[in-house]
Amino acid sequence: MAGLSAMIHRILVTPELAAGVAPRDLLRSIVGLMGGTLDADSRSGLQIELPYLHVLLRIATGILILLLLSGFRLRRSGSVHRNREQPSDLVRRTGARASLSFAWLVLWYFVSPLPPESQVALFTTITAPLFAGVVCGLALNAALPTPPPIPEPDMRPHWRLRSPPIVLGLLTIGWTGVSFWLNERLYAGLWIPHGDSAMYEEHLWNVWHGKGFRSYLDQGLFLGEHIQVIHLLLLPLHMLWPSHLLLELAESIALGICVVPVYRLARRSSRSPTAAAWLAASWLFFYPMHFLDIAVDLKTLRPICFGMPFLLFAIERADRGAVRMATLCIVLALAAKEDFALTTAMVGGVMAVSAFPMRRLAVEKRRQFVWGTSVFVGSLLYLLLSVLVIIPWFRHGAPVHYARYFGDLGGTPAELIRTTLQNPWKVLSHFIQFRTLYYLCILLLPAAALALRSPLRLAAGAVSFVMLSLIQLSSVPDAVGFVPGELPPVPFHHFHAPLLVIIYWAAAAGLPELRGAGDNRAGVRGNPIVLARGAFLCAILTGICSSLTPYGLTFWSEESRFGFTQLYVPGDRARMAERVVRLIPQQARVASTDYIHTRLTHCERSYDYSDYLRAVNNYRPGVPPDTDYIVIDTTHPYSTIHKPEEVPELRHHPEEWELLKDETNGMFIVLRRRAAVNNQ
Repeated sequence: MAGLSAMIHRILVTPELAAGVAPRDLLRSIVGLMGGTLDADSRSGLQIELPYLHVLLRIATGILILLLLSGFRLRRSGSVHRNREQPSDLVRRTGARASLSFAWLVLWYFVSPLPPESQVALFTTITAPLFAGVVCGLALNAALPTPPPIPEPDMRPHWRLRSPPIVLGLLTIGWTGVSFWLNERLYAGLWIPHGDSAMYEEHLWNVWHGKGFRSYLDQGLFLGEHIQVIHLLLLPLHMLWPSHLLLELAESIALGICVVPVYRLARRSSRSPTAAAWLAASWLFFYPMHFLDIAVDLKTLRPICFGMPFLLFAIERADRGAVRMATLCIVLALAAKEDFALTTAMVGGVMAVSAFPMRRLAVEKRRQFVWGTSVFVGSLLYLLLSVLVIIPWFRHGAPVHYARYFGDLGGTPAELIRTTLQNPWKVLSHFIQFRTLYYLCILLLPAAALALRSPLRLAAGAVSFVMLSLIQLSSVPDAVGFVPGELPPVPFHHFHAPLLVIIYWAAAAGLPELRGAGDNRAGVRGNPIVLARGAFLCAILTGICSSLTPYGLTFWSEESRFGFTQLYVPGDRARMAERVVRLIPQQARVASTDYIHTRLTHCERSYDYSDYLRAVNNYRPGVPPDTDYIVIDTTHPYSTIHKPEEVPELRHHPEEWELLKDETNGMFIVLRRRAAVNNQ
């Protein structure tokens, strides 16, 4: 326990490491529970005093109590005789898992003298809570008794067979409800942006009102941005409930229902409902998935999430030989975004490879090989067609916009290919970075790295992972690796969505088959329940410091901008927004700043009011000439206009615009074109 206590102590007493554990107000409470004190000074920063012995005493006491309870349970249930597992085995295993903390302590010993801006120092700092959570999760799992081998399902008591999926179902319903509630509160508080969130609801509204599949942010039709049409399946429901919240509910359900194919895949691999339920439940607490629901920039809706359950179901159906249903699910996944094509191609390739050796009578193997090969070839052709033909056609010949995400490697697909062929060392130097290692850690470790037990399936995500690692979205031009003061793109945005499917496919396949009591190979390492339970505990304990959901510490902070009181309790700004909406006729053409834009998408036209040059105004500054109203949110996070005299239209064309009476305490500025007054 000394190593684990030393690791936790070092993290808590080092200000730059402690800042990643929790916001300052909660960190003060954590340090206090450990027997220390925290003082915050604006000049000297955090001052933390925490004796190591206090931490050691508390950690050792907690683990000792857990070991005593586990030993008592072993003796009471008779597992000591059936499993030959002794309480001393629990102590030995727990100590072995806790000793992993020494590896981190050695790393910190060599890293701590280095400049804090160095790549290895930034890596160590940002991953410290992750490594601590994983070590604690593995140690906690080791301290729990090993479930004894159980009879086949048809010999088990009926209630024991049913209870794991029932508990999983209740947990999934609860997670989905909480997810939707968080999104609804953000919408009510006027925190959801229009771009990359509410604009997808505008697509549906515009389609069934004859305006085309677009929002007025786009160059034209949205197909010039992405081949992303899956949300059109919600059109019948949207006609009944024309609200952005419909799409938020659908996304919460889509992310939650992923537990079903994960459960089926894990049960087929392990033949254990309990192990399958543990692994599927870990998906709900896997914090890289949470940022698909609510990103760090509060973008809450990404149609790519709608494709994730379909891809998982495609894999599960193909695994059972139902290739027709699997093909339909592949098509639906591709409709979520052309990005999925790279992943589906690799899934097909892995399926084809895993079909070998094909015996003459193995009809299912031959069918799997043909299906996998067809998916591989078809997905690659679809990807090339989308990126090189369809999207550029809707952009009037311009290349896909996201080719620019790769910085100095190239701004078009042709430039990226040329750089890869002519200067592979440059590409390799961008890939071999501590940031890439960080991506590996945050994608694998929260699920206890179970995916590594099935390397062939995990390889299906290799190409996507390489491309993910090459993305450069920093504000610093041509920056490579970590940038001090900036979060990396993964997992705080949506780029890693398809990879999560591969990780859980590999994790499910990596669970060994549950063996009988007489099998000498049945033990901790070969027990799927222990492995899946470890993934669940690691997901819980890594998410405590990293998730923005209610089980994460940040949610309960009163100081953090991501805390409950800051984001999920609507304030005066949200109430004033309702007054603004009542001022704007639905038949009006409105240009508005972000956030309030989400409330005005049902107007005749809903233009963006920002410094971005849009096609609807011929790429010129200002608003389109047919604009009737301008609405400016003066208090949103990115607002650059705070007073009426700062509005360019009032300064340069006061004869054309009328400033409406302020009824929002200065939180919103509303302008009406004078011509519009005369026409009413």
